Amino acid sequence: MNTENISFWDKYVRRLPVVRQGLFARLRLRHKFFLIFLGVIILPFSILIYYSYSSTRSTVTEQTYTALNVTLAQINTNVEKRLEYYNQLSNLLYMDAQLRNYLSTDYEQAYDYLDAFQYINRMLPSLMTLNSNLQNISIYTDNKTLYSDDQYVRHMEELPPALKRRALEAAGNTVYTHSEAYKTEDAHFTLARSLSYFSLQHPYGILTFDISDNELYSLIKMENNNKRVFIIDEQGWIISHGDRSLDSNRLFDLYPIQSQLQDKEKHFDMRINGQNRYFTYKKLSNGWSTVITVPYDELLSNTNKATKKIIWYSVLTISVAILLLYMTTKLLTKRIEVLLQQIRKVERGDFRLSVNPRGYDEVDQLSFAFHKMASTIQTLIKDVYVKEIARKESELNTLQAQINPHFLYNTLSSISSLAMKDGAMQVHRMVNFLAKYYRVSLNKGKRIIMLKQEMDLVQNYVAIQDIRFRNKLHMHYDLDEGLFQRSTIKLIVQPFIENCINHAMWDESGINIKIQLKREGPDILLRVIDDGIGMTPGQLDSALQKSEHASGYGIKNVDDRIKLTYGSEYGVSMFSRPGIGTAVTIRIPYNPG
Repeated sequence: MNTENISFWDKYVRRLPVVRQGLFARLRLRHKFFLIFLGVIILPFSILIYYSYSSTRSTVTEQTYTALNVTLAQINTNVEKRLEYYNQLSNLLYMDAQLRNYLSTDYEQAYDYLDAFQYINRMLPSLMTLNSNLQNISIYTDNKTLYSDDQYVRHMEELPPALKRRALEAAGNTVYTHSEAYKTEDAHFTLARSLSYFSLQHPYGILTFDISDNELYSLIKMENNNKRVFIIDEQGWIISHGDRSLDSNRLFDLYPIQSQLQDKEKHFDMRINGQNRYFTYKKLSNGWSTVITVPYDELLSNTNKATKKIIWYSVLTISVAILLLYMTTKLLTKRIEVLLQQIRKVERGDFRLSVNPRGYDEVDQLSFAFHKMASTIQTLIKDVYVKEIARKESELNTLQAQINPHFLYNTLSSISSLAMKDGAMQVHRMVNFLAKYYRVSLNKGKRIIMLKQEMDLVQNYVAIQDIRFRNKLHMHYDLDEGLFQRSTIKLIVQPFIENCINHAMWDESGINIKIQLKREGPDILLRVIDDGIGMTPGQLDSALQKSEHASGYGIKNVDDRIKLTYGSEYGVSMFSRPGIGTAVTIRIPYNPG
């Protein structure tokens, strides 16, 4: 078990001074926990505080949410009523047949349109007098024969193109725009509609009402206590806001909530500039939105005051409970820590256990059982594991002893001479390569060879197989020759070359095999990479588990021999994909211990 896996509490308790154990050590473990939990009141107090805070917070929050939604609905209702009022007011001019005649008539002389101006100058000022927030009424016309007085009657080119386009597209319905800055003295929003009562395709003018921002401000200024209320357009520009000291003219510059304002109405929470805020909004019929936002600190201010009193009253009792818990836990955990230390010794392979159980409770019984189990494991290791390793090494030595190197070399030399005499040069070459292969692989029974010898063994084996497969093996070597004098156990690369040849080749074009030798930190990496048929995850797992192989050295055998020689952190890893190929990585130490 690594020290990183030990909890902070374990580390802390382990440093405590030794406490002598008396009668308390003879009690059963459940009695000890009973005494501890009897004295500990942290949990009940914590539950009480949490419940009080949660219930108060929930109640206050729900009430606040309800109040905010009621406020939002009331503001929207009031705004809709005011917009509808001005819409009805514009209907008086929209359906005025006399006004249509005056605006549609072509005038030949200046005095011909005096009646039109008398009518307009009598009607429009009277409407503005009856509505104090109506800053201006203008009628824009394409009739060039009608004089423009730059107040009530204007020519169409004086109307902003964007507003003109929107009004014409609305075909008699009202559209709205607003001034760029809502904080200026003449801040207003504009109602516009095309005068097309009798012919939607051929409007005879465009009517605009400039309505003071006070019309909207008066509806929201009283609702700005402990919260912010905004009326914004579709792009987030502020039309009206209860706090005139606000610097920004665009809501999304203050609060990045553009993506949340997609529905007709919604409420959500968001953390902005380190502060949690609650938002609720609802769209108006003309596309504008009313947005209300409140900081959570203000939402829960009353809740926090109430819970502070409960917390302070609980501090003294909780402090006593913590002290009691500390003392009792120290008594309980000391022996468990000693047992844990013994377990870690066994984990490291050290079975020399120094502490014997002396009590009668569950911890002592557990310690006794562990000592017994450790003794059994040690016996099993000696009787089974060590004997099995000795048996395998004996079998390997016996196998090597059965082969007389001198007899084998002399026989191969004779075969080579006969082949050369008869002109069988391929046989001559194959026998030579085979002799070199066995000279390295047998190595007088030694397990450890140089990496250069391992590479020579691989190249001799490949040369033999290349004669057999008629140039279907395309070998590529990327070898760091500076590592040739480092040592390794023999026959760790050749089994994987054999695997490539026997199992990975899948067509007449042959197979590409790349062998890499390089250093990586304190380790040496040997890689065998092929572009053969590849393996499925199931086949790969099966190959890693099998210990037998046609050549006598399976993948698992190679991995086991490396781990047995150098340690569990070394060995073989494989990656393979069907149709792509297989990559084998063999990791051994640069400086074997």
